[in-house]
Amino acid sequence: MISNGRLNFGIGAGWDEVEAAAYGIPFPRAGIRVEMLDEALQIIKGLWTQDEVIFKGKYYQLDKAVSLPRPVQKPYPPILIAGGGDKMLRLIAKHANAWNSGFVSPEGFREEIARLEKACRETGRDRSEIENTFQSRTVIAEKDENAFERAEEWREERKGAVDDPDWKFAIKGSPKTCEKVLQTYVDVGVTHFTLLFADPATLKPLQLFANEVIPIFR
Repeated sequence: MISNGRLNFGIGAGWDEVEAAAYGIPFPRAGIRVEMLDEALQIIKGLWTQDEVIFKGKYYQLDKAVSLPRPVQKPYPPILIAGGGDKMLRLIAKHANAWNSGFVSPEGFREEIARLEKACRETGRDRSEIENTFQSRTVIAEKDENAFERAEEWREERKGAVDDPDWKFAIKGSPKTCEKVLQTYVDVGVTHFTLLFADPATLKPLQLFANEVIPIFR
């Protein structure tokens, strides 16, 4: 309501046990977390669309639960789910309006799309109803060499391994180089990007990207 219907609802099964432990949240094995997420999404969609929700699941139970006010978007805000395992992809096929991948090469993304298409066939979902979103670290500067240098500094600051996909497939370079890299992902089916910028508080990289890269893809 604050944004007048400009909300995307992003959710996942969790992946970082350290974060869960920090807040005293149980962190069962991945298969159970996916089952819990499946129940959670059934509940969330019910709360957004029904006057009362009664739910008796393996992990969650609700008895005449109510959630008001209702979302501006109908029937509810677009649901974006991140994940990649076969069980998770079947859940995405079942519930998602958008699927978030990331930190892979364009070839790797094409392979992930094929697996999601298989999951959609198995669940009877129309694949065209699910948008492809992609997440990546992004370092932009006026010149390639400056962006590459800052990307390496950022990786070292975060103690990232050189071969970690999080850094290996980062989008980095001048506006023209970033444009070319982003286009390779568009060519294999990405429709939206979620970009994690280095040094966003300075605003300069965001302004450079907004002024010289985004217009190319509009």
